[in-house]
Amino acid sequence: MTPAALVDPTSAPRPQAPDAGIAAPLDSLAGRKVALVKNAWPSWHRMADRLGSLLADREHSAGTPQHLVPNGSAADPEQLRLIAAAADAAVVGLANCGSCTAWSHHDAVVLSSLGIPVVLVVTSEFTSLVDALAKSTGVRLPTVTIGTNPETVDAGTALHLLDDAYPAVIRALTTPPTPADAGRAWPASGARSAAGADGGRAVLAEPILADGDEADAVERCHRLGWTDGLPVIPPTGHRVEKMLAVLGDPDDVVASMPPSGAPVTNRALAANAVMAGCLPAHLPVLAAIVRAVCVPEFNLHGIATTTGPSTPFAVVSGPAAGDAGLNAGRGALGPGWRANASIGRALRLLIANVGGARPGEVSKSIMGQPGRYTMCIAENEAESPWEPLRVTLGLDQSQSAVTVLGATGTMNVLTPRGDVDAMLTILADSLAYLGNPNVVMGKGTVGVLVTPGHAAAMARAGLAKADVAAEIWARSSIPLDRFPASGHPDPPYEFILRDGRVYPVAGPERVCVIVAGGPEPTHATVVPSHPSCNPVTVPIT
Repeated sequence: MTPAALVDPTSAPRPQAPDAGIAAPLDSLAGRKVALVKNAWPSWHRMADRLGSLLADREHSAGTPQHLVPNGSAADPEQLRLIAAAADAAVVGLANCGSCTAWSHHDAVVLSSLGIPVVLVVTSEFTSLVDALAKSTGVRLPTVTIGTNPETVDAGTALHLLDDAYPAVIRALTTPPTPADAGRAWPASGARSAAGADGGRAVLAEPILADGDEADAVERCHRLGWTDGLPVIPPTGHRVEKMLAVLGDPDDVVASMPPSGAPVTNRALAANAVMAGCLPAHLPVLAAIVRAVCVPEFNLHGIATTTGPSTPFAVVSGPAAGDAGLNAGRGALGPGWRANASIGRALRLLIANVGGARPGEVSKSIMGQPGRYTMCIAENEAESPWEPLRVTLGLDQSQSAVTVLGATGTMNVLTPRGDVDAMLTILADSLAYLGNPNVVMGKGTVGVLVTPGHAAAMARAGLAKADVAAEIWARSSIPLDRFPASGHPDPPYEFILRDGRVYPVAGPERVCVIVAGGPEPTHATVVPSHPSCNPVTVPIT
């Protein structure tokens, strides 16, 4: 039998600039300004105050300005530029959860690239994530590890942890790195294939599939770390070529995928689509979803690394949904529909294989959720009394589009059949719970999936889609006195507090009403969102 090679679904490491690496350390901190860059962890705010005092008293630093950056999302590039311009060195922290570690590492790399020495402070649980990010980005920064999560101890103990870490912080800013620790290019996680002439990877250097031996190929895919835990279709060259006939040049880049920043080439897109069970007709939708989730405002960098269960949720609107065979009606969230399952699954495989967010390594989700396997539906515009979602979001009705939201899960909501006022109250109440991350952080865009039956009843009552969003938001607040003392809406967390009540999101524009599912006006679905995620809509071409 003639062996057939499998096409590698991963991607080559992002090329590093010739001067990529870490900024040189200082000979001393005396007379130097050290910026203290802090996210929203309350313990780190107290620790930063102590660190500033120690730097002034022991190192005779010229100043320790503190700068607040977002928790779990990107700092403003201009803010980082100004920090680097005004400081001689920086301490960045606290890397103490999945997305905040990923973004703290990102911000520290940017500051270092702007020419100042930087040390990243990380808690022990997330050192493996920092290591994985160093491999995927090609830059290993000086880090200082705190062995205990300071959020789990009293304030005095947290300050002692800072005192213990202080000497290491000083060494990191004033000691040249060893050659092994200096910024350098690393192999991408899971890289096992030969480099092509252009430095990319096309096929495995050693064929692993003999004709007729599909079972062995599937097992090899599992061992290579290419799967999501479920069996895949082996991405043989013949299968991938059929996909590339639709996509075009194998080396064309669709987008750069966080958290690794590696390119999603047409070849990688095709190989992962094959493994997920996609058909060629699914590829225009899949490519659009990839472009959408890789837009920085969506914050896939945070979603892919978070300790939460967040996942992209794709909603397809327009004729392309029918062309791909996506289900918009009964059972849209699955199971049972090839296009919904395969397109959503291909995205998940790409996030792991190209973005590098493999569970337990870079993806630090504590629980995960079934939606992380696949979460893709079509809008049921044929049975909706309102304008399609893409029109609501500013596109022309003749276009097809995909909208991606960051979903922390789904909640089934049972409503009365005919009482629209009760429907709105119950839908709102399903968002107003104390454990909703949107409530805690005051950010994000929640999805409200109503059936054609709900939508028809609401339209008969004279409500447009915007009216429904406004009513749900207005009824979704929680009285301030319901919050326990330790979960009280105090800074630095960003609660939406108005007239003694806390709202899950900033306003009605952050409630995305979508018509989907079967006809009965009974079971609706609410989708709380990853707090630091902004929905993105892109046309399908």
